Amino acid sequence: MNTRKVPLTVMLLGALVTSVVTYINNYTLSEMLVALFISLVVFLILGLIVSAVLNRFVPPPEEEEQDGEVIEKDSGEADDSDQEGEASDSDTGVFEKTEAEP
Repeated sequence: MNTRKVPLTVMLLGALVTSVVTYINNYTLSEMLVALFISLVVFLILGLIVSAVLNRFVPPPEEEEQDGEVIEKDSGEADDSDQEGEASDSDTGVFEKTEAEP
């Protein structure tokens, strides 16, 4: 299970609730910002704890291994472009324009 986004989601939900509550209670702007900062730190810690618990109890998905096989993509365009005055670097896929000699 991918739990990478859990702390972010928990932080954003906590910040939303904090912002609404401080607005309804007519806090000043400086009080709102302090409350928002404190809530972000607290909910970040809670999100990291939840993420760690999920990672511990939910096993990661098994990755399929292909027994060391490497599959290369064969591109027919690279062969055609070499004949038209373009040189390609097959490792990076970068095409360079070359001048044709007369």
